[in-house]
Amino acid sequence: MEATDNSRSQLEALRRFSGTRRGAITIALVAAALAGIVLLAFASRYKNSVQNGNAMRVALVADRLIPRGTSGDLVVSGGLFRQSQVRDTDLTAGAVASGAALAGRVATRDIYPGQQITTADFAAGADPVRGQLKGNQRAISISLDSSHGMIGQVRTGDHVDVLAGFNATSGSTGVGRPQLRTLMDDVLVLGAPGSTDSSGKSTTSGSNLTLRVAASDAAKLAFASDNGKIWIVLRPPTGGTNPTPSPVTLDALLSGTPSISAGGK
Repeated sequence: MEATDNSRSQLEALRRFSGTRRGAITIALVAAALAGIVLLAFASRYKNSVQNGNAMRVALVADRLIPRGTSGDLVVSGGLFRQSQVRDTDLTAGAVASGAALAGRVATRDIYPGQQITTADFAAGADPVRGQLKGNQRAISISLDSSHGMIGQVRTGDHVDVLAGFNATSGSTGVGRPQLRTLMDDVLVLGAPGSTDSSGKSTTSGSNLTLRVAASDAAKLAFASDNGKIWIVLRPPTGGTNPTPSPVTLDALLSGTPSISAGGK
């Protein structure tokens, strides 16, 4: 009973002390000291964790093969990587943590699935041709004179239509039958004479145009270039439309039969 009374009296004394200004300051100092001790203990544990290589970092890991020559922009837009949490001890030197670090750069070596992507894997100056090819897209160069290829007017990055003309000979009469048709439309120009890349280097020399086409169209374009005449028609920068094409023949022109006109895209 006496012990209970002593406890009560001590508790009452503590309450009266905490109600004073001195008591409040003392309690605040004690609480701050305890918080500091907890913080120091946490910092010490974190430091030991880092020193032991247990801290986790974000790193980009190749999700599939990234061939040499692939642009960093294509790596990002194509989702060729995944973000992964990696321990400090397993982090490769120069590991990239964000796709923004790959902008405007090009892979200088093959990067295999599961491999961390590093700054050493990429260099400035993305390849203007390889960096814009994916899937079934192909690049092909064709030689054209200044009028047929609009050399000096068509620039890298333009979109063009490709017309092909042939002088087919009738097997029965031996008379030539010239025909013109739209071979393909909305084709991206990867390189044109007079154009330069981001480093100031010429993308194409002479009278060659480098075009990006579907794999199924590459052979058609090569055949037309070797066995007929090719024309390049410049499209509007935006909003170009594609009317239903129909062949242009001499009979159609003379009779006034509706047909597609070269450059009418």
